[in-house]
Amino acid sequence: MQFDIGEQISRKEYLKRKRRNSKLLKKRSKITYILMATFMALAVYIVVQIIIYRKYNNFKLTLDDGVNAQTVYNIYYVTEGYTYDPVYSISTISSLGQNEKAILPSSNIDDIVVEKDYLYGIRDGILCKVTKDKYEIEEIINDDVKRYIKHNNFILYTSSDSDILKEYNVDTKEIKTFDISNVEQILANDNNVFCITHTTGEKAIYRFNYDGQDKAKISGDEKVSYAIEDNGKIYFVNKSDSNKVYKVDAYGGNLLKLGDIKSVGSTGKTELVNGSKYMFVSDNKFYYVNPDDEDSLWCYDLENGNNERIISASVEILQNVDNTVFYKIDKEMGVYLYNYETKFMSLVTKRRVKEFVIDTYEDIVREVE
Repeated sequence: MQFDIGEQISRKEYLKRKRRNSKLLKKRSKITYILMATFMALAVYIVVQIIIYRKYNNFKLTLDDGVNAQTVYNIYYVTEGYTYDPVYSISTISSLGQNEKAILPSSNIDDIVVEKDYLYGIRDGILCKVTKDKYEIEEIINDDVKRYIKHNNFILYTSSDSDILKEYNVDTKEIKTFDISNVEQILANDNNVFCITHTTGEKAIYRFNYDGQDKAKISGDEKVSYAIEDNGKIYFVNKSDSNKVYKVDAYGGNLLKLGDIKSVGSTGKTELVNGSKYMFVSDNKFYYVNPDDEDSLWCYDLENGNNERIISASVEILQNVDNTVFYKIDKEMGVYLYNYETKFMSLVTKRRVKEFVIDTYEDIVREVE
Protein backbone atom coordinates (compact mmCIF):
# COMPACT_ATOMS: atom_id res chain seq x y z
CA MET A 1 0.00 0.00 0.00
CA GLN A 2 1.11 3.53 -0.72
CA PHE A 3 0.50 6.60 1.49
CA ASP A 4 0.94 10.30 1.04
CA ILE A 5 3.65 12.00 3.11
CA GLY A 6 2.28 12.74 6.58
CA GLU A 7 -1.00 10.90 5.89
CA GLN A 8 -2.71 9.33 8.91
CA ILE A 9 -5.56 6.83 8.63
CA SER A 10 -7.60 4.77 11.06
CA ARG A 11 -7.21 1.05 11.47
CA LYS A 12 -10.62 0.51 9.84
CA GLU A 13 -9.66 2.56 6.74
CA TYR A 14 -6.31 0.73 6.56
CA LEU A 15 -8.05 -2.70 6.47
CA LYS A 16 -10.54 -1.45 3.87
CA ARG A 17 -7.78 -0.27 1.54
CA LYS A 18 -5.88 -3.47 2.04
CA ARG A 19 -8.89 -5.58 1.04
CA ARG A 20 -9.47 -3.43 -2.08
CA ASN A 21 -5.81 -3.72 -3.15
CA SER A 22 -5.92 -7.44 -2.58
CA LYS A 23 -8.87 -7.79 -4.98
CA LEU A 24 -7.08 -5.74 -7.66
CA LEU A 25 -3.97 -7.89 -7.35
CA LYS A 26 -6.02 -11.07 -7.68
CA LYS A 27 -7.77 -9.68 -10.78
CA ARG A 28 -4.46 -8.68 -12.37
CA SER A 29 -2.98 -12.07 -11.54
CA LYS A 30 -5.84 -13.85 -13.34
CA ILE A 31 -5.35 -11.71 -16.47
CA THR A 32 -1.60 -12.37 -16.34
CA TYR A 33 -2.14 -16.11 -16.04
CA ILE A 34 -4.62 -16.10 -18.94
CA LEU A 35 -2.19 -14.15 -21.16
CA MET A 36 0.68 -16.43 -20.23
CA ALA A 37 -1.41 -19.53 -20.95
CA THR A 38 -2.49 -18.06 -24.31
CA PHE A 39 1.09 -17.30 -25.33
CA MET A 40 2.25 -20.75 -24.24
CA ALA A 41 -0.54 -22.44 -26.24
CA LEU A 42 0.33 -20.32 -29.28
CA ALA A 43 4.01 -21.22 -28.96
CA VAL A 44 3.19 -24.93 -28.72
CA TYR A 45 0.92 -24.65 -31.79
CA ILE A 46 3.66 -22.94 -33.82
CA VAL A 47 6.23 -25.57 -32.84
CA VAL A 48 3.82 -28.40 -33.76
CA GLN A 49 3.06 -26.81 -37.15
CA ILE A 50 6.77 -26.40 -37.88
CA ILE A 51 7.33 -30.07 -37.07
CA ILE A 52 4.42 -31.11 -39.30
CA TYR A 53 5.66 -28.89 -42.15
CA ARG A 54 9.17 -30.29 -41.94
CA LYS A 55 7.86 -33.82 -41.75
CA TYR A 56 5.85 -33.55 -44.94
CA ASN A 57 7.87 -31.01 -46.93
CA ASN A 58 11.52 -31.58 -46.11
CA PHE A 59 13.55 -34.46 -47.53
CA LYS A 60 15.73 -34.82 -44.45
CA LEU A 61 12.79 -35.65 -42.19
CA THR A 62 10.79 -37.92 -44.50
CA LEU A 63 13.08 -40.92 -44.71
CA ASP A 64 10.17 -43.37 -44.61
CA ASP A 65 8.47 -41.74 -47.61
CA GLY A 66 10.98 -42.78 -50.26
CA VAL A 67 13.36 -39.82 -50.03
CA ASN A 68 16.45 -42.00 -50.05
CA ALA A 69 15.45 -43.38 -53.44
CA GLN A 70 14.72 -39.94 -54.88
CA THR A 71 17.26 -38.57 -57.34
CA VAL A 72 18.47 -35.06 -56.55
CA TYR A 73 18.38 -32.46 -59.32
CA ASN A 74 19.39 -28.86 -59.73
CA ILE A 75 16.50 -26.56 -60.66
CA TYR A 76 16.67 -23.20 -62.41
CA TYR A 77 13.64 -20.99 -62.00
CA VAL A 78 12.48 -17.53 -63.04
CA THR A 79 10.78 -15.06 -60.72
CA GLU A 80 9.23 -11.73 -61.65
CA GLY A 81 9.17 -8.49 -59.70
CA TYR A 82 6.04 -6.99 -58.17
CA THR A 83 5.78 -4.08 -60.61
CA TYR A 84 3.50 -3.15 -63.49
CA ASP A 85 6.28 -4.05 -65.94
CA PRO A 86 8.09 -6.83 -64.01
CA VAL A 87 11.77 -7.60 -64.43
CA TYR A 88 12.72 -11.29 -64.44
CA SER A 89 15.41 -12.86 -62.27
CA ILE A 90 16.90 -16.36 -62.43
CA SER A 91 17.75 -18.42 -59.36
CA THR A 92 18.84 -21.98 -58.69
CA ILE A 93 17.94 -24.50 -55.98
CA SER A 94 18.40 -28.23 -55.47
CA SER A 95 15.33 -30.47 -55.48
CA LEU A 96 16.10 -31.05 -51.80
CA GLY A 97 15.01 -27.46 -51.23
CA GLN A 98 18.61 -26.52 -50.36
CA ASN A 99 21.41 -24.30 -51.70
CA GLU A 100 19.10 -21.65 -53.08
CA LYS A 101 20.96 -18.87 -54.88
CA ALA A 102 20.09 -15.93 -57.12
CA ILE A 103 22.40 -16.24 -60.13
CA LEU A 104 21.02 -13.62 -62.55
CA PRO A 105 19.06 -11.06 -60.54
CA SER A 106 17.13 -8.50 -62.63
CA SER A 107 18.56 -9.97 -65.85
CA ASN A 108 15.14 -9.90 -67.53
CA ILE A 109 15.82 -13.30 -69.12
CA ASP A 110 13.00 -15.84 -69.31
CA ASP A 111 11.87 -18.85 -71.37
CA ILE A 112 14.97 -20.67 -70.16
CA VAL A 113 16.45 -23.92 -71.51
CA VAL A 114 19.29 -25.76 -69.77
CA GLU A 115 22.08 -27.81 -71.37
CA LYS A 116 25.34 -29.30 -70.14
CA ASP A 117 27.43 -26.12 -70.10
CA TYR A 118 24.96 -23.34 -70.87
CA LEU A 119 21.60 -21.83 -70.13
CA TYR A 120 19.59 -20.23 -72.92
CA GLY A 121 16.87 -17.62 -72.62
CA ILE A 122 15.16 -14.67 -74.29
CA ARG A 123 15.77 -11.07 -73.24
CA ASP A 124 13.90 -8.33 -75.09
CA GLY A 125 13.65 -10.39 -78.28
CA ILE A 126 17.32 -11.44 -78.16
CA LEU A 127 18.27 -15.08 -77.58
CA CYS A 128 21.06 -15.25 -74.98
CA LYS A 129 23.52 -17.94 -73.93
CA VAL A 130 24.69 -18.03 -70.29
CA THR A 131 27.68 -19.97 -68.97
CA LYS A 132 26.74 -22.22 -66.06
CA ASP A 133 30.05 -21.76 -64.24
CA LYS A 134 30.37 -17.95 -64.22
CA TYR A 135 26.89 -16.89 -65.46
CA GLU A 136 28.33 -14.73 -68.22
CA ILE A 137 25.71 -13.61 -70.76
CA GLU A 138 26.30 -13.67 -74.51
CA GLU A 139 23.70 -12.45 -77.03
CA ILE A 140 23.66 -14.91 -79.95
CA ILE A 141 20.47 -14.23 -81.98
CA ASN A 142 19.27 -10.65 -82.24
CA ASP A 143 16.27 -11.28 -84.48
CA ASP A 144 13.10 -10.44 -82.52
CA VAL A 145 12.92 -13.99 -81.17
CA LYS A 146 9.47 -14.98 -79.92
CA ARG A 147 9.89 -18.66 -79.03
CA TYR A 148 12.54 -21.31 -79.59
CA ILE A 149 13.76 -24.81 -78.92
CA LYS A 150 17.27 -26.26 -79.04
CA HIS A 151 17.92 -29.71 -80.49
CA ASN A 152 21.46 -31.01 -80.89
CA ASN A 153 23.43 -28.26 -82.68
CA PHE A 154 20.40 -26.35 -83.93
CA ILE A 155 18.26 -23.62 -82.43
CA LEU A 156 14.86 -23.41 -84.09
CA TYR A 157 12.97 -20.20 -83.43
CA THR A 158 10.22 -17.89 -84.64
CA SER A 159 10.86 -14.30 -85.57
CA SER A 160 8.96 -11.06 -86.28
CA ASP A 161 5.26 -10.38 -86.04
CA SER A 162 4.64 -13.05 -88.69
CA ASP A 163 6.18 -15.79 -86.51
CA ILE A 164 8.41 -17.05 -89.33
CA LEU A 165 10.29 -20.26 -88.55
CA LYS A 166 14.10 -20.00 -88.70
CA GLU A 167 17.04 -22.25 -87.88
CA TYR A 168 20.34 -21.21 -86.29
CA ASN A 169 23.34 -23.52 -86.62
CA VAL A 170 25.31 -23.31 -83.36
CA ASP A 171 28.56 -24.41 -85.05
CA THR A 172 28.48 -22.30 -88.22
CA LYS A 173 26.21 -19.50 -86.90
CA GLU A 174 24.30 -19.74 -90.19
CA ILE A 175 20.60 -18.83 -90.18
CA LYS A 176 18.08 -20.48 -92.51
CA THR A 177 14.53 -19.29 -93.08
CA PHE A 178 11.85 -21.94 -93.54
CA ASP A 179 8.91 -21.55 -95.88
CA ILE A 180 6.29 -21.20 -93.18
CA SER A 181 4.89 -18.46 -90.93
CA ASN A 182 2.33 -18.08 -88.14
CA VAL A 183 4.15 -20.79 -86.18
CA GLU A 184 2.81 -21.21 -82.65
CA GLN A 185 4.87 -24.17 -81.48
CA ILE A 186 8.07 -25.94 -82.58
CA LEU A 187 8.98 -29.61 -82.09
CA ALA A 188 11.99 -31.63 -83.24
CA ASN A 189 13.59 -35.05 -83.20
CA ASP A 190 16.87 -36.25 -84.68
CA ASN A 191 15.43 -36.46 -88.19
CA ASN A 192 12.85 -33.72 -88.59
CA VAL A 193 11.54 -30.35 -87.50
CA PHE A 194 7.82 -29.98 -86.79
CA CYS A 195 5.80 -26.83 -86.33
CA ILE A 196 2.19 -26.03 -85.50
CA THR A 197 0.67 -23.17 -87.45
CA HIS A 198 -1.95 -20.90 -85.96
CA THR A 199 -4.14 -18.89 -88.31
CA THR A 200 -7.85 -18.21 -88.57
CA GLY A 201 -8.28 -20.92 -91.16
CA GLU A 202 -5.65 -23.47 -90.15
CA LYS A 203 -4.09 -25.00 -87.04
CA ALA A 204 -1.97 -27.81 -88.45
CA ILE A 205 1.28 -29.75 -88.03
CA TYR A 206 3.93 -29.41 -90.73
CA ARG A 207 7.13 -31.45 -91.08
CA PHE A 208 10.47 -30.32 -92.54
CA ASN A 209 13.96 -31.74 -92.71
CA TYR A 210 16.80 -29.73 -91.16
CA ASP A 211 17.58 -28.14 -94.52
CA GLY A 212 14.13 -26.58 -94.55
CA GLN A 213 13.01 -28.89 -97.39
CA ASP A 214 10.42 -31.67 -97.82
CA LYS A 215 7.60 -29.61 -96.34
CA ALA A 216 4.56 -31.80 -95.58
CA LYS A 217 1.32 -31.37 -93.67
CA ILE A 218 0.77 -34.42 -91.45
CA SER A 219 -2.24 -33.54 -89.28
CA GLY A 220 -5.15 -33.71 -91.73
CA ASP A 221 -8.08 -31.36 -91.08
CA GLU A 222 -7.73 -31.36 -87.28
CA LYS A 223 -7.25 -28.04 -85.48
CA VAL A 224 -4.05 -28.65 -83.56
CA SER A 225 -3.28 -26.97 -80.24
CA TYR A 226 -0.51 -28.06 -77.82
CA ALA A 227 1.61 -31.00 -79.01
CA ILE A 228 4.59 -33.16 -78.03
CA GLU A 229 6.82 -35.60 -79.92
CA ASP A 230 7.80 -38.98 -78.47
CA ASN A 231 9.46 -41.92 -80.18
CA GLY A 232 8.28 -41.05 -83.68
CA LYS A 233 4.74 -40.14 -82.60
CA ILE A 234 3.21 -36.70 -82.20
CA TYR A 235 0.54 -36.36 -79.54
CA PHE A 236 -1.65 -33.29 -79.84
CA VAL A 237 -4.79 -31.61 -78.54
CA ASN A 238 -7.50 -31.37 -81.21
CA LYS A 239 -9.55 -28.19 -80.73
CA SER A 240 -12.04 -29.29 -83.39
CA ASP A 241 -12.95 -32.26 -81.18
CA SER A 242 -13.42 -30.53 -77.79
CA ASN A 243 -9.69 -30.73 -76.92
CA LYS A 244 -9.55 -34.51 -77.22
CA VAL A 245 -6.05 -35.97 -77.51
CA TYR A 246 -4.90 -37.47 -80.83
CA LYS A 247 -1.67 -38.97 -82.11
CA VAL A 248 -0.13 -39.22 -85.56
CA ASP A 249 3.07 -40.73 -86.95
CA ALA A 250 5.92 -38.26 -87.43
CA TYR A 251 5.96 -39.14 -91.14
CA GLY A 252 2.18 -38.80 -91.45
CA GLY A 253 -0.52 -41.44 -91.32
CA ASN A 254 -2.08 -43.53 -88.56
CA LEU A 255 -4.03 -40.58 -87.19
CA LEU A 256 -5.85 -41.84 -84.10
CA LYS A 257 -7.89 -40.47 -81.21
CA LEU A 258 -6.37 -41.44 -77.87
CA GLY A 259 -9.33 -43.00 -76.07
CA ASP A 260 -11.75 -40.30 -74.99
CA ILE A 261 -9.43 -38.08 -72.96
CA LYS A 262 -9.00 -34.30 -73.02
CA SER A 263 -6.03 -32.11 -72.27
CA VAL A 264 -5.31 -28.38 -72.05
CA GLY A 265 -5.68 -26.38 -75.26
CA SER A 266 -4.29 -22.96 -76.10
CA THR A 267 -6.40 -19.91 -75.38
CA GLY A 268 -4.87 -17.47 -77.85
CA LYS A 269 -1.90 -16.51 -75.67
CA THR A 270 0.95 -17.52 -77.93
CA GLU A 271 4.11 -16.69 -75.98
CA LEU A 272 6.05 -19.51 -74.34
CA VAL A 273 3.78 -22.16 -75.87
CA ASN A 274 5.13 -25.64 -75.22
CA GLY A 275 3.04 -28.81 -75.08
CA SER A 276 5.54 -30.50 -72.75
CA LYS A 277 4.39 -28.12 -70.02
CA TYR A 278 1.04 -29.96 -69.97
CA MET A 279 1.66 -33.56 -71.08
CA PHE A 280 4.37 -36.20 -71.53
CA VAL A 281 4.88 -39.90 -72.28
CA SER A 282 6.73 -42.20 -69.90
CA ASP A 283 6.94 -46.01 -69.86
CA ASN A 284 4.19 -46.31 -72.49
CA LYS A 285 1.84 -44.14 -70.47
CA PHE A 286 0.47 -40.76 -71.47
CA TYR A 287 0.35 -38.18 -68.63
CA TYR A 288 -1.78 -35.11 -69.18
CA VAL A 289 -3.41 -32.16 -67.42
CA ASN A 290 -7.14 -32.89 -67.41
CA PRO A 291 -9.37 -29.79 -67.82
CA ASP A 292 -12.45 -31.90 -67.02
CA ASP A 293 -11.06 -32.53 -63.53
CA GLU A 294 -9.95 -29.02 -62.52
CA ASP A 295 -6.58 -29.41 -64.30
CA SER A 296 -5.41 -32.33 -62.19
CA LEU A 297 -2.76 -34.69 -63.62
CA TRP A 298 -4.03 -37.95 -65.10
CA CYS A 299 -2.34 -41.02 -66.59
CA TYR A 300 -3.65 -42.93 -69.61
CA ASP A 301 -2.13 -46.36 -70.25
CA LEU A 302 -1.37 -46.61 -73.98
CA GLU A 303 -1.57 -50.43 -73.87
CA ASN A 304 -4.72 -51.23 -71.94
CA GLY A 305 -6.55 -47.88 -71.90
CA ASN A 306 -6.65 -47.55 -68.10
CA ASN A 307 -7.11 -43.95 -67.03
CA GLU A 308 -6.47 -42.67 -63.51
CA ARG A 309 -5.78 -39.50 -61.58
CA ILE A 310 -2.19 -39.06 -60.38
CA ILE A 311 -2.12 -35.58 -58.78
CA SER A 312 -5.32 -34.02 -57.45
CA ALA A 313 -4.08 -30.41 -57.40
CA SER A 314 -4.72 -28.00 -60.29
CA VAL A 315 -1.47 -28.21 -62.26
CA GLU A 316 -0.42 -25.00 -64.01
CA ILE A 317 2.77 -26.21 -65.71
CA LEU A 318 4.95 -29.30 -65.32
CA GLN A 319 8.16 -31.00 -66.39
CA ASN A 320 8.86 -34.72 -66.29
CA VAL A 321 12.34 -36.08 -65.50
CA ASP A 322 12.82 -39.85 -65.32
CA ASN A 323 10.10 -41.01 -62.90
CA THR A 324 9.47 -37.63 -61.26
CA VAL A 325 7.13 -34.86 -62.31
CA PHE A 326 7.86 -31.32 -61.14
CA TYR A 327 4.91 -28.94 -61.19
CA LYS A 328 3.38 -25.62 -60.20
CA ILE A 329 -0.10 -25.39 -58.73
CA ASP A 330 -2.44 -22.86 -60.28
CA LYS A 331 -2.78 -19.61 -58.27
CA GLU A 332 -0.21 -20.80 -55.72
CA MET A 333 3.46 -20.05 -55.16
CA GLY A 334 6.24 -22.61 -55.26
CA VAL A 335 7.28 -25.79 -57.06
CA TYR A 336 6.44 -29.36 -56.02
CA LEU A 337 7.72 -32.76 -57.06
CA TYR A 338 5.96 -36.12 -57.21
CA ASN A 339 7.59 -39.47 -57.91
CA TYR A 340 4.89 -41.56 -59.57
CA GLU A 341 6.74 -44.80 -58.85
CA THR A 342 7.50 -44.37 -55.13
CA LYS A 343 4.54 -41.94 -54.56
CA PHE A 344 6.93 -39.57 -52.81
CA MET A 345 5.81 -35.93 -52.85
CA SER A 346 7.53 -32.80 -51.56
CA LEU A 347 7.53 -29.03 -51.75
CA VAL A 348 10.80 -27.84 -53.30
CA THR A 349 10.48 -24.06 -52.95
CA LYS A 350 7.83 -21.57 -51.86
CA ARG A 351 9.10 -18.78 -54.10
CA ARG A 352 6.84 -16.92 -56.53
CA VAL A 353 7.99 -18.92 -59.55
CA LYS A 354 7.03 -17.93 -63.11
CA GLU A 355 8.71 -20.89 -64.83
CA PHE A 356 11.31 -23.54 -64.04
CA VAL A 357 13.53 -26.10 -65.75
CA ILE A 358 15.30 -29.16 -64.34
CA ASP A 359 19.02 -29.64 -64.98
CA THR A 360 19.45 -33.31 -65.93
CA TYR A 361 23.13 -32.86 -66.78
CA GLU A 362 24.43 -32.18 -63.28
CA ASP A 363 24.77 -34.92 -60.66
CA ILE A 364 24.05 -33.70 -57.14
CA VAL A 365 25.26 -35.79 -54.24
CA ARG A 366 22.98 -35.80 -51.19
CA GLU A 367 24.70 -34.51 -48.11
CA VAL A 368 25.12 -37.14 -45.38
CA GLU A 369 24.36 -35.90 -41.89
